[in-house]
Amino acid sequence: MEKIKLYETRDFSGNFDTTLNFIKQNYGAILKPLLLVIPVILLAVYLQPNTSDIQIDYGNPWVTYAELFTFKFFLSSFLVWLSLFIVMLYTTCYMAEYAKSADGKVNTANVWPKVFASILPVFAASIIYSVLMIIGFVLCIIPGIIIAVYLYFYMYVYIVEDRGVVDSLQRSYELVKGNWWVTLGYLIVFGIISFLLSLIFAIPTLLVTMGSFMQIDFFTSDVFVYITSFIARIGDVLVYPIVYIAGGVMYFSYRNQLEGLDMESDIDNIGGPQY
Repeated sequence: MEKIKLYETRDFSGNFDTTLNFIKQNYGAILKPLLLVIPVILLAVYLQPNTSDIQIDYGNPWVTYAELFTFKFFLSSFLVWLSLFIVMLYTTCYMAEYAKSADGKVNTANVWPKVFASILPVFAASIIYSVLMIIGFVLCIIPGIIIAVYLYFYMYVYIVEDRGVVDSLQRSYELVKGNWWVTLGYLIVFGIISFLLSLIFAIPTLLVTMGSFMQIDFFTSDVFVYITSFIARIGDVLVYPIVYIAGGVMYFSYRNQLEGLDMESDIDNIGGPQY
């Protein structure tokens, strides 16, 4: 297996092709350890309410809200968020280990410690990132989009470069500076791809809605709702690595563009083994 060169300055199409190649080579290796989140997803789906059983009180909507937004609802939402957060961190940590490996082989035992060590700092950075975006959107949407793109790579910076939370956000701005439009376009393309892939897994849930309108008991039964919801959530787990692989490929390209790390690697490898 030939190692894919992540530290390399690439254009839009180069990043796209590298992303596809990295997915082909590493998707299975990334996904296999992440199967550990399936029990958490199962529990989360079990706890979520069957909305087809909720009677809407148009005279007093607060009654409907109280029936929908229960403790189980919030616990279910938290478990889903935690699962996807772990998928996001594991994918990024895997890419960090891959980039510094000699032959492209990554030991799972080296990835999980980085994941656990990054949870709280990346969570703190995510809160700051979200607050800044919200402020930007409140100011007139466009500033929120600008902030979202400039600071998008904070997680990669924190994990790969071992910087502080605030410094990671500032570093992301440095990486994107001069490449804002390309970054926006790239993120939109993979955003659309990920949305379409997720939509495929969410199709069975449409039968639940159809069952509610047409009063088909089977489509609104607890078992059917549970199965379709689980399929949709598993779809999210399967798609998430693709999204963050795409972001990681662009991050490594931008970092190399600033620091020329591929040249340093080539110099170090002169006279050594070639991979």
